[in-house]
Amino acid sequence: MEKTHFPTHFGPNASEAIAVFEDGLMVYANNAFENLYNPLKYDVKERFNQLLRDLNLDLQQSGKACTQRQIALIPGENEIEIIVYLLNKPGSKENRLVVMAVPKGAGIKLPMSVHDQPLNLEPRAKKAVKKKLLPAFSELIGEDPRFKAVLHKAQKAAQSNYPVLIEGESGTGKEILARTIHKTSSRSLKKFVDINCAAIPDQLIDSELFGYEKGAFTGATPGGRHGLFVEAHKGTLFFDEIADASLQTQAKLLRVLTEGHFKRIGSTKNIEVDVRIISASNKDLPRLIEEKRFRQDLIYRLNTISIHLPPLRDRPGDILLLANFFLKKHSQKQGRTLQLAANCLDVLKSYHWPGNVRELKGVIDYMVTMTTGSLITENYFPDFLLSLEDLHNENNDNRHHHPPSDPDLGLLSRAVQHAEKEVIKDVLQQAKNRSEAIKILGISRRTFYVKLKQYNLE
Repeated sequence: MEKTHFPTHFGPNASEAIAVFEDGLMVYANNAFENLYNPLKYDVKERFNQLLRDLNLDLQQSGKACTQRQIALIPGENEIEIIVYLLNKPGSKENRLVVMAVPKGAGIKLPMSVHDQPLNLEPRAKKAVKKKLLPAFSELIGEDPRFKAVLHKAQKAAQSNYPVLIEGESGTGKEILARTIHKTSSRSLKKFVDINCAAIPDQLIDSELFGYEKGAFTGATPGGRHGLFVEAHKGTLFFDEIADASLQTQAKLLRVLTEGHFKRIGSTKNIEVDVRIISASNKDLPRLIEEKRFRQDLIYRLNTISIHLPPLRDRPGDILLLANFFLKKHSQKQGRTLQLAANCLDVLKSYHWPGNVRELKGVIDYMVTMTTGSLITENYFPDFLLSLEDLHNENNDNRHHHPPSDPDLGLLSRAVQHAEKEVIKDVLQQAKNRSEAIKILGISRRTFYVKLKQYNLE
């Protein structure tokens, strides 16, 4: 939606906080709304967006044009007045909402028609049918409903040119999603230029991003250099791990994103480029802002559309789906049928996967490399998963075997057990993890877990 569609009092500098949401996705926001909305944490934004979806349905079914609610965007803070106005252009299939946020009790009402046209207020189906995901999203594997919702949101975001911020832990697929958004956008025929923000030293940031003229400094490439902004002209510029950018780099990015132009080193000429910005971060940006390690004003320029990729442990049903997907790719490449044994699947489901999808792929790659047959058994687990497999077996064994109770033992045996228990407790407190504790105690991993069970130290 173009900003020019709005009357003057709905412009970017209006005092009221105004935004337009289209099928749950923000497609326009003035400065006041950005200042209110962008600093919110992801879960707060999701609650707010869910409220808008609910209000949208209420409006469609009631035939009303406008509704008004008092909510507290941030728990514990003063409530604000939210006015929601259903905005369906004649013939439009989209659900558009105008949202105005004003101080509680301000009593401001929206005009009856923002576009000076009759509004289509016919009730619509309660649950909108989501469009099918484009083939480009096939690289992002998962059937978890929350993960699917993220992909649909990303597909919708690809249709706009607004900045996108992708948040999620390492290994969740942020770069893959960024590339997919580019591939499904109107910029797909132009370049996707990725920048690792942690890898560019401050002293090189100007030359890398903006380029330099011929002979600008000693050691410069003959003929000069375009810079990554120019390279991404009409395409997409992806700032990977934006949270690792130094404050100096952040200041330079903010300036060019605000002004819309820059100068090459050694030049006085302003250069204007047309780029779509996508950023990614695996860190808590609101916390970094509180710690003065990230600029709040830069966030406003980066996260018009926020997308959060859930960690793999939050979608356990996708673990086996992904494992079999990676295994199938190996089977096709090697021309042989590969299959995971049932007990392998149990262990894969029980692991917490701190490295997410990237770690799971690495495990499957390792097991396929080590195996000699078609059936991949637990013998081919990497070492850190072997301990889980041992524990899984121990738990099954202990269902049928219980150590003798202390009262049945002699005095000496009870004294030995007491001393053994105290030693294990002390080592557990001092060791960084259980693997180190096993090494200090000098016992096998199987014996270690039996002792933990016996002495109720789990």
